[in-house]
Amino acid sequence: MRKKRGLFFKNPVFVSGILGFAGIILFSAGCAAPNAQKRIADFSTALSIATTNTTDAFETVDQKFYCTRVALLVNNYDEKGFNPNTEMHFLTGQDLESREQLFKGLQRYAQKLADIMSDTQMKEFDAETKAFGKSLQKLRENDAFKNINSGASQTNIDAFTTAVDVVGRFFIDYKREKGVREIVADMKQPIESICNTLVSDIGQPMDKAGAGGFGLRNQSWIQYEVMLKEHISFIDHHKDKFDPVTKAEAIAKLPAIVEEQYKADLTLKATQDTLRKLRMTHNELVKAFDKTCPTLENLIAELIDEGKRVGKFYKSLAKE
Repeated sequence: MRKKRGLFFKNPVFVSGILGFAGIILFSAGCAAPNAQKRIADFSTALSIATTNTTDAFETVDQKFYCTRVALLVNNYDEKGFNPNTEMHFLTGQDLESREQLFKGLQRYAQKLADIMSDTQMKEFDAETKAFGKSLQKLRENDAFKNINSGASQTNIDAFTTAVDVVGRFFIDYKREKGVREIVADMKQPIESICNTLVSDIGQPMDKAGAGGFGLRNQSWIQYEVMLKEHISFIDHHKDKFDPVTKAEAIAKLPAIVEEQYKADLTLKATQDTLRKLRMTHNELVKAFDKTCPTLENLIAELIDEGKRVGKFYKSLAKE
């Protein structure tokens, strides 16, 4: 008996199944999101700029604190001399290192998303990345880590600690069982918590009555107030000894200190705004796989542009 050719392809159910399966293959191959890899890579770039600026924010305020302490020492040396036990820094080395480790964790998270998108052969992370994840999880044991936004409620502190632990676990446990879209969805709450904590850690300056200030912005504002006061005192004590040019230069520095105080605070506020936008951008990152996602692309572009602008100010302060 001869077999009837084409029997199966005349079956509408079979044909429908074949077409459906082919559609799944095409979708999995990325036809629905030809620009997803570029969007994830651009997000990684934007996040790197944002976290670098946040690192610079803490280092800049600490450096200005040191300069203020030096000014106090110079003005009061004749009466008080120098006490080698005087605290010359607002943040200890461990305070800065803990925050820097956290920022590196965010940077590496975004970079790994880009790596997963670009390297189809990667089954799991390398040993060095897993070791980094373990070191990130150990931050909770560091007293300096506990100083990050220490004024927050216990609920927020616990959420932040858990979030950092989740990011660390991502580096340790990752195996290619989930796609980037699923990873981003799982990391939504941890990234939100970390960004919110960093915004709060930067804080706000005191009001005109001298109340309500906390965090990095408040410390920065106070330092410029002290710096201004000490410079006025320096001029008053030496104005009779200044030649006209030196005296004019010293006086001209007074409004410059005030101007820099406002610029520094606006830049710290801009750093907070960037962290908020970073949180929003990560929330939108699941749309990287859509054919069009103008909101995500606009947020990434804005993050990069604003990050570069904020970075220029920190660089200008570092040169002074």
